[in-house]
Amino acid sequence: MSVTPVVILTGAGRGIGLAILQHLLALPSPPNILAVTRTLTPALKSLSITHSSNLETVSVDFSSPPSELQSEVKSLIIDVALSRWGRIDSLVLNHGRLDPVAKVGDADVGDWEVTFRTNFLSNVEVVQAAVGQLRRWKGRVVMVSSGAAVGAYTGWGAYGASKAALNHLNQTLALEEPDIVTVAIRPGVVDTDMQTALREVHGKVMKPEEHAKFLNLKKSGSIVKPEDVGAVLGNLALKADKGLSGKFLNWNDDVLAAYR
Repeated sequence: MSVTPVVILTGAGRGIGLAILQHLLALPSPPNILAVTRTLTPALKSLSITHSSNLETVSVDFSSPPSELQSEVKSLIIDVALSRWGRIDSLVLNHGRLDPVAKVGDADVGDWEVTFRTNFLSNVEVVQAAVGQLRRWKGRVVMVSSGAAVGAYTGWGAYGASKAALNHLNQTLALEEPDIVTVAIRPGVVDTDMQTALREVHGKVMKPEEHAKFLNLKKSGSIVKPEDVGAVLGNLALKADKGLSGKFLNWNDDVLAAYR
């Protein structure tokens, strides 16, 4: 008898995370999903009602201090998933924040610390808490990274550095945990609230040509649709091949054609 896999999805309330969730729920044989979000959005509340048999939602603030977050990860994520479904097969680590958008010389180091807690250290916490289950079931970890991890933009120092650290975590996990498939994905410029903020708020920090890039992608219709990248990330959570482990890939690379 086939076993329904259990997926923990973070940042599930909007944007890419919501698109991943919608894709997984629409599959002919959807997995059981623990959707983690800071704010229970109307879209997520609606899905939790219509898919109550295989969707559970919890609220966690991943910017919380380590001692507090460790307790929340165990009690609100790991324990909830295990008490309801008895196993954990996949992590999709999608939550994150762009702020502070400020030049290094102008930024508040405390804001950098919050970004590293949110974008990097919280992911270490979730992986550590779930690693026993992932080993047992030969599970998968999908990390949502960014092109900013390998290319700098003015004012994006905290965000880019935290995503670069996430890429290194992906490589290290692949090396240390051979029974777990882990992959970091660059989703491209996706039509989300983050891109709206870049176009409408943060242009004053970025160089004019950097800001123009994001304006032109939206204007030309070349911006990535959340549902397109969401499908790839969702499919990777369920069937990422061992040969992908440790790699940092663009969501539309040829090697991922089978996941689109």
